Amino acid sequence: MRLGFSKLTSPKLSRRDLMRAGAVAAGGIAVAPWVSSVRAAPVNIRYATGGGIGPNEMETVIFLDYLKTNVLKNYGKAYTLEMTFTRGSPEAAQLLAAGQVDIATLSSPAFATAIAKDAIPDGISIISDSYQDGHPGYATNTFFVMKDSPIKTVADLKGKKIAINAFGSAIDLVLRVALKKAGLDPRRDVQIVEVTFANIAPAIRENRVDCGALVIPFLPQESAKGDLRALFTSADTLGPFSVIFQVATDKFIREQPDALRAFLADFVEGLGWYYDPPNREKALELVAGFIKSPKEVLASYFITARDYYRDRDGCVAASALQKPIDAMVEYKLIDRSVDAAKYLKLQYLPKACAA
Repeated sequence: MRLGFSKLTSPKLSRRDLMRAGAVAAGGIAVAPWVSSVRAAPVNIRYATGGGIGPNEMETVIFLDYLKTNVLKNYGKAYTLEMTFTRGSPEAAQLLAAGQVDIATLSSPAFATAIAKDAIPDGISIISDSYQDGHPGYATNTFFVMKDSPIKTVADLKGKKIAINAFGSAIDLVLRVALKKAGLDPRRDVQIVEVTFANIAPAIRENRVDCGALVIPFLPQESAKGDLRALFTSADTLGPFSVIFQVATDKFIREQPDALRAFLADFVEGLGWYYDPPNREKALELVAGFIKSPKEVLASYFITARDYYRDRDGCVAASALQKPIDAMVEYKLIDRSVDAAKYLKLQYLPKACAA
């Protein structure tokens, strides 16, 4: 599904404006900055989400029409967005590799695999965090079975069918590490299948799979029904780590640094707007309408301790990125290690991040 954000055109100059500009220029007064600012069209940023929707991935709700009109100062002036919704971050990485998007939301597995395989021409860099899983006191992605299922431990999954959103995603990594820790081979001992996040809980209830991963917003909605039981979590498996983050191609960073700064300034501004208590009722109204969730259900977790941890300034520590990458190396899911710190370019965020 592709959501288009129309590219705004620059205002037209009248014949009188053009004659006046020419007369001023002939008189020796510099007018290039004014003329350039009027004529410059906003940069169209091609963006790929990582497979989730708000409030899992906040960019999907930060750039709703209401915020573009009332909150975001740079949208339509410095840049516009053409957003593509994907099944998961591996698909977003493929779009980056094909040169079809400039910025994307990636998971650590998708990022590390792309770097290890040198899959993206001219390279990519991490420009901001999105959310972290397993952070103390906050939500963690969880694998569920039916409440009356005989599956009591990860080891009991041998011979079972397990649903994830996409191969190579953060959820896929958590599952494979958990299986290996339990002495199971993800390739031989279980059957892993791809199911969209929205359909995983129904697949468990209909016995089409034995176990499946739930993420926000489906995690609180489905677990509240009482017929599912948590089997293990991302926090159990990897501890606190950055699940998804925003990356940009190095080509885009090099060629459009001002547009990137404007985009990230709006991202942080929009994130702050959602977290500002006076905006809560409007925020719940917007997000509930977007994800088709009852407002009272959304209110039970959104921007509370039952939600993911998010750094309000978009900052992320290299250690939070490195942990899942090291797990991939340890369990032989990638051939070589990737040093996340070498790919951090957080200087385009509006506030400096701590070292």
